[in-house]
Amino acid sequence: MKKWGTGFLVVCFVVLFAFVSQGQHDPKKTAELYDSAMERFYAGKYEEALELYFQLIRSFPQSKLVSYSQFMIGQCYLKMERYDAAVEQFQLYLKYYPEGDRRKAAEEGLRLAEQKVKERVRPQPAPSPQEIKLSISEAPKETKEEKIVTGRSNIAKDEVSPKEGSSGEAKPVEVKPSPIQGQDLPARPPLSGEKPKRRIAVQIFYFDGNSLDEMEKKMKELKEAGVDTLILRVFQNKGDRAYKFVNLVGEEGVYFKTDHAPVVGDILRELAEMAHRNGLEVFAWMTTRFANYGSDVPEAYRCRRYNFATKKIELAKGFNLFHPAVLERLKGLYRDLGRYPIDGILFQDDLILRHNEDFSPEATKAFADELGFEPKPEAFYIEPSPSGDGRHGVKGYTEKFWTWANWKSRRLMDVAQALMEAARESNPRLKFALNLYMETFSDSQNGVAHLSQSLSEVLKKGFDYYAVMAYHRQAMKELKIDSKQATDLTAEVARKAVLSVPEAPQVMIKIQVMDWKNYEVVSRKEVERIVEKVLEQGDVSLVFVPDTPLFPLHLLKKRWETRSK
Repeated sequence: MKKWGTGFLVVCFVVLFAFVSQGQHDPKKTAELYDSAMERFYAGKYEEALELYFQLIRSFPQSKLVSYSQFMIGQCYLKMERYDAAVEQFQLYLKYYPEGDRRKAAEEGLRLAEQKVKERVRPQPAPSPQEIKLSISEAPKETKEEKIVTGRSNIAKDEVSPKEGSSGEAKPVEVKPSPIQGQDLPARPPLSGEKPKRRIAVQIFYFDGNSLDEMEKKMKELKEAGVDTLILRVFQNKGDRAYKFVNLVGEEGVYFKTDHAPVVGDILRELAEMAHRNGLEVFAWMTTRFANYGSDVPEAYRCRRYNFATKKIELAKGFNLFHPAVLERLKGLYRDLGRYPIDGILFQDDLILRHNEDFSPEATKAFADELGFEPKPEAFYIEPSPSGDGRHGVKGYTEKFWTWANWKSRRLMDVAQALMEAARESNPRLKFALNLYMETFSDSQNGVAHLSQSLSEVLKKGFDYYAVMAYHRQAMKELKIDSKQATDLTAEVARKAVLSVPEAPQVMIKIQVMDWKNYEVVSRKEVERIVEKVLEQGDVSLVFVPDTPLFPLHLLKKRWETRSK
């Protein structure tokens, strides 16, 4: 009997070793299994997701995705309201992965689960007969929950739309209709550890003034109107309107001194000092991917995209962020920007990759080295077809695509972190804000697929501010909704954002005061409604976009002051 038992253990060991070996040498299967589990999790199929997470842990114990699976098991139990099991799984994660990527999220999950366990066992006082009668008589009838639509089509466009800094302003990415979805990971605290300042800001596309004296007069007016922060454009795209008081050198470049991009005019220091003496702080609004200014940019530095019509890989707009020389160039650019007397930097909304970008050699190699298989367009897109406007769309995506899209999201945030570190070499006190699309809060899967922008990955990097481009007029046109629906959508996105970060002031809600399509100034009453609904979600920071003398911003001051008190 003893001999038989020993033999059985040997057999078990051999089988286990086979599993371990498989886990060590097949990252492709591991990634596919993890993606399948995540798809089921986001679809609310938590039992099915659990089976796949457990299968991954058993089959590939050496994979780095084991720690993520352990965390997600706790999340599944939390969603299923099996709080005792959630406590156990989060405790296991923290025990075996004390320095893991999801440590803070696991700590928060453990806290929530333990709180629910305590609430369940806490004795409740027996209701009085009067309370019972009241609860029965006032029980509301069942109503259907109204779902806020966050998109108009399931066709993902393969064209790059004009960016926020261009004359056309930012256009929302095409997304499929979806209800507001929850997010899993909380943000890290601000890097400095200090309490975040609530800001009232305006975003400056350009000034009408012809001189610096007129510029200073404008700053004084903004200060009197209740503004405390200027978000100042420090890049110049070809064809965009330029600051009139600058003698432009060339058609594109930046407004600060650097060797890493063409300089159209070194004016930032003077503007920042002017703002400071008028009691205003300055965030430099700076581009990333589209900072490929100048005629000396090699093709190797360019992004690559898949052309659905020709079925070929071709050059795309913007930098290839996976090329080491490009990253060094951008780090040098941000290091030079950090030398100026600014208070913070806002990353432009171009730190994204569309669903058919980036197939550059460097990105392809980096992905294959990490995940074990090369990204191939033919393995990503389900039924690509012309959408009728000269573009192409797809009906869906494969599991391999989701592996690639999530990987791109992580790598983009690694780039952001590298740029923050470079700028802080020059000024450790700099604050950072990241432009985020509405879809990133309203539909996490579409945000990852169409933008490579994942809230969970964003929150890991601990930005000081999260600038949500909650442009209601834009949403009205794209989603074909009325003003009330757009206001409700903006408020709901603000609510989700506030719940995702440690402090409400870290959320910068960007409010549109001019229609990008017809340049009509939005009415004061319309903007007031949005401000009121947004501030009901918490004392968030507000950014009015764009700054224009045609909108009476000073008349809104009491709205945000009253709410904050």
